[in-house]
Amino acid sequence: MQDPWRQFYQPPTNPLVRLGMVLAGIGILALSFILGLFFLAIAVGLAVVGFIVLAVRRWLGAGKRKQADDGLIDVEYRIVKRERRDE
Repeated sequence: MQDPWRQFYQPPTNPLVRLGMVLAGIGILALSFILGLFFLAIAVGLAVVGFIVLAVRRWLGAGKRKQADDGLIDVEYRIVKRERRDE
């Protein structure tokens, strides 16, 4: 019984070509690994910088916050009296 995959892909019979394909595969895997590490390092670096920025903003903004937080909200409002005109 023949494998249907063989009609699309036939592995090379020359051992040097096979060795070259193995080396190319290893090179592609290594390049993918290096690029993955590079993007992971960028993501971790951005996360650390963001954490530092948020920590500094919280630390510097702590003195501006009201000490007594009783849950009340100060509001101002104005009552506008509108009379209806019956015509």
